[in-house]
Amino acid sequence: MIPSTDDPRRDLILQAAFERFVNYGFKRTSMEDIAVAARMSRPALYQHYRNKADIFRAFVTGMKGVMVDEVREALFSDHPFAERLFDAFDRGILRAHREIAATPHGDELMGLNKEVAGELFNQWLLDLEAALRDGLIEAQQRGEFFLTDGGLDHAAVARLMVNTVEGIKTRAQSLDKIESEMRALVELIVAAGRR
Repeated sequence: MIPSTDDPRRDLILQAAFERFVNYGFKRTSMEDIAVAARMSRPALYQHYRNKADIFRAFVTGMKGVMVDEVREALFSDHPFAERLFDAFDRGILRAHREIAATPHGDELMGLNKEVAGELFNQWLLDLEAALRDGLIEAQQRGEFFLTDGGLDHAAVARLMVNTVEGIKTRAQSLDKIESEMRALVELIVAAGRR
């Protein structure tokens, strides 16, 4: 899942860097390695990115944008609410985790996400919350989800969902367990939102 930019050279750099990062690790990859993989000189590479953290952040920015778009697409599809909600979690969280975890240096890259791109990660969580809020409003308009008079609004429910998912990701021992718990969360939300 390599995001696309408006610049073909940057796209080439992101592709080359991603392949190096997943196969050799972020720490063991140098700017020289990325330049060689992108078939350009190091000075040419530095015209586009200051360092490999800058490249990683550009990749994360693009990837998170694609993921939020896919979450919205899932939430506004014609499928039943429970399917839409799980598909949103799958597209926004599980798929990327599966793809990165399947690489030789997936654990390093997952940890690096918060270390090198922490504020981007936090912004992504806010964007995910906004998408889920809008999806809950849409489900209510379709007559599939209702909030009771418990004082929660759609934004609060979306925030609780994201916080719960982050807790699941932190505590679960495997991707299968994360997926199982996310399915249970979807069942709980769907059941709680019925009239």
